[in-house]
Amino acid sequence: MLSIIGVFFYTIFNLSEIHKNQIHRYDQIRRVEKLKEYNNSFSWIVLDIVTDYEKIEVVKKRLKKSDELFKKLIIKKKETIDNSESTIEKQNIQQIFKYFEEIENLIKYQLYKLILVSKNEKIAFDNFNKKFESISLKIDKLIKEEIDYLQTKLDKTEKKRNQFIDTIKVEVVILFIIAFLLSSIISSRITKQIKDKLDKLNKGILQLFKDDETTIKIDIGKNNELSEITHNLNSYLEKQSDIIHSREELLRNISHELKTPISKAKFVLENLRQNKDDKQIDSLNKVFIDIEELTSKLLQREKLNFAKINSSKFKTSSLILESLSKLSIDDESKVEVIIKEDFNILADKYYLTIALKNLIDNAMKYAQEYPIIIEAFENKIEVKNIAKKLTSDLIYYTQPFTREPNQQLGHGLGLNIVNKIIQMHEFKLDYTYEKPYNIFCITFKN
Repeated sequence: MLSIIGVFFYTIFNLSEIHKNQIHRYDQIRRVEKLKEYNNSFSWIVLDIVTDYEKIEVVKKRLKKSDELFKKLIIKKKETIDNSESTIEKQNIQQIFKYFEEIENLIKYQLYKLILVSKNEKIAFDNFNKKFESISLKIDKLIKEEIDYLQTKLDKTEKKRNQFIDTIKVEVVILFIIAFLLSSIISSRITKQIKDKLDKLNKGILQLFKDDETTIKIDIGKNNELSEITHNLNSYLEKQSDIIHSREELLRNISHELKTPISKAKFVLENLRQNKDDKQIDSLNKVFIDIEELTSKLLQREKLNFAKINSSKFKTSSLILESLSKLSIDDESKVEVIIKEDFNILADKYYLTIALKNLIDNAMKYAQEYPIIIEAFENKIEVKNIAKKLTSDLIYYTQPFTREPNQQLGHGLGLNIVNKIIQMHEFKLDYTYEKPYNIFCITFKN
């Protein structure tokens, strides 16, 4: 393609040069033909003067016209000589103008003198006419030679132009053939490379199923489309592997967590067989409530693995009130809400309500004194309660089924669900302790 473009510009340049030469020669031919017109004009002036030599007014008019023509001729002289291409051409043009100078001298002086003083008019005019015709014929001869020379040059230029166009046509055809062959070779190579990479990818996928691997372990190279596809596929497979691993771990934890309430239920039922006791029945009811709460949180956590964010804009106050409405709080004095700045939040209100509800529920559950405080300011919501400082970092409690040592309340899923929802929204969850408060803070995007 570069060669074809290069030939195109080379052709344009050369044709432009040839065209300039053609125009130059056409113009020079017109200039030389104009000299022929001047020569003819002088012949008519001489004829008029000789014919009407007795009419002095006619003679003066013809001489005046002759002077005007000679002035124009002097202007044409420089232009015509300067546009001559060869030395011979220039010499011919210069000789033509010398002859014109002789004609000027003949008309202005000799012819005018003959008219004034000649006695034998016929002999005198015959001699003058012989001289004038001799010079005029020489001018015509040189002009004809010059026009023939210029025409020959013009024909050569035209021929050169046609030959150049024919050559370019052949070259363009050859270049197109070469470009087609090269493109075929390059495309076949690229096709072969793509085929080889696809074969590798196919083998990697077959190996994946055969060996029960979690990623495609093949080298397809870097910075190509198939490497990006492989990378994305591996990312997906790793994510699926993590989900499967998480589910396996969850099932193990579920079986462990359900053992205690089920064992309690069995023990209570055994006692109920022997004697009906209201306390035992209440205890059994709490066991089933505990199992129901655990099941609900497990389902909630599982749904988050496939949740899609449906964002909308709402006020902080609306989020806090909706979160509180989902809790069964027996005494409103146990909660203090401080809204310093009622800012807008762009998020999924349903899931964010669950996250804030869990934080408030944890604060209520583990508070040593009331009220707990919910405070909104500067794109943040803080949930504070008076309690002992947590013994581990926040990351520990965001794992499923993790609690403080010897803690009996809860199942260790609340903060795990909160963290998942916060990460889905790309917000930030922090924990700090400022005596005597445990502070959980959600920071929203600006």
